[in-house]
Amino acid sequence: MRKILVLGFIVLVLLALAMSPRSTVAQTGRTITIAVDLAHGESDRYLDFIQGNITSVIVDGVSYPINWVNITPGMSITSELLSGVDILLIGQPTVSFGPDEMEAIRTWLLTGNKVLYIAGDSDYGGGPASIDVVNSLLGYVDSKLRLEQAAVYTPYPDVRNYTYKGVEYPTNAKAYYRVVAFVEPDPVSLLYTYMLDEDVTKPIIMHGPTCVIWVDEAGNYRDPVSEIFPGLIRLVWFRRAYIGDNNPPAPYVYDLLSYGYGGPKGDSSFVGYAAEYFTQLNSMVVVAGESLYGDYEPAWSSSYYGVDLDGPKFVTNLVRWWVKVITTPLVTTVTETETVTTTETTTTTITEKITTTFTTTTTQTLTTTIVTTEKTTETTIITEKVPDYTSTTVVLVIAIIIIAILATRLLAKK
Repeated sequence: MRKILVLGFIVLVLLALAMSPRSTVAQTGRTITIAVDLAHGESDRYLDFIQGNITSVIVDGVSYPINWVNITPGMSITSELLSGVDILLIGQPTVSFGPDEMEAIRTWLLTGNKVLYIAGDSDYGGGPASIDVVNSLLGYVDSKLRLEQAAVYTPYPDVRNYTYKGVEYPTNAKAYYRVVAFVEPDPVSLLYTYMLDEDVTKPIIMHGPTCVIWVDEAGNYRDPVSEIFPGLIRLVWFRRAYIGDNNPPAPYVYDLLSYGYGGPKGDSSFVGYAAEYFTQLNSMVVVAGESLYGDYEPAWSSSYYGVDLDGPKFVTNLVRWWVKVITTPLVTTVTETETVTTTETTTTTITEKITTTFTTTTTQTLTTTIVTTEKTTETTIITEKVPDYTSTTVVLVIAIIIIAILATRLLAKK
């Protein structure tokens, strides 16, 4: 009987060992530095919440620490200041950037593996000046994206609803200018846009916004809803909305006769956030019609006038997406083809009076392939206590065998 009790105790010990956690190896990536501009009239509203909550992000199982740097009033944006910066946030500037500052931003972006985020405002109040500041910088860094000189509204109190991920939501938060927007990124798998709406089930607030448009090489303004260009990614949408015009100049794309309230296109979709990806640089410019910080009610908001929002999840996903893009450059193959044409002339004399000339043209194609390889992410190994049950099956099998032996002996005694 004592032997049976001892064997039973051994079985219990084995089961306890099988279920206990074991040490496994996790990774931490390099520190990502995000600079936030506050030196050009931007507000810091909700910035403390954003910086306090996003101290690191996890991408593909790797934890990237975030180092926040604020560019405060009185400071200038220089190449030295941007030398260690990965992501630059400019939220609703009202003061123009100097020529040296714009050149510093452009040069920084051209170094590759960078993200420039810049947001504006509607044309209400001093909005036109802010839109001009944003558009001037976008033009200087060779981006096609622009902000419309207008406002985007949705009707109130005659509220229009929109179904987002199976749930019906109002398109504003109890005022026509408190516009609710929906995170519905273009499905670009190579650029991981699926990350943007992961776990996002509710809309976000864009308080008094304008919308994103773009300009072609000839200087013509284009509608990103119906006309796209290579590298354009639409991220966030206004639905069932219309255009307002509060101050000069007139809207570049969306005229009031068509897109104003009651117009034939006064119940339309507009782009609230858009990105332009530069393949050769692995850099990105993201433009928004309202800011994720510093706005009257920034995108970080989780609830506004009774409307539940997923602002914190969206902003966190946005940062995660940026980190994923700049730490995982695309592998691109560029093929250059050179065509060489050789003409040979052969003259054959048939008689003394008749001469025939035959011309042969040979075309040779030379192909050179240039491959840009993916960079390796630097990681540091750390050890954490996390559950790992890889040996559980073996231990359980041993325990079952012992139990079977015990049962056999008991039956034999009977």
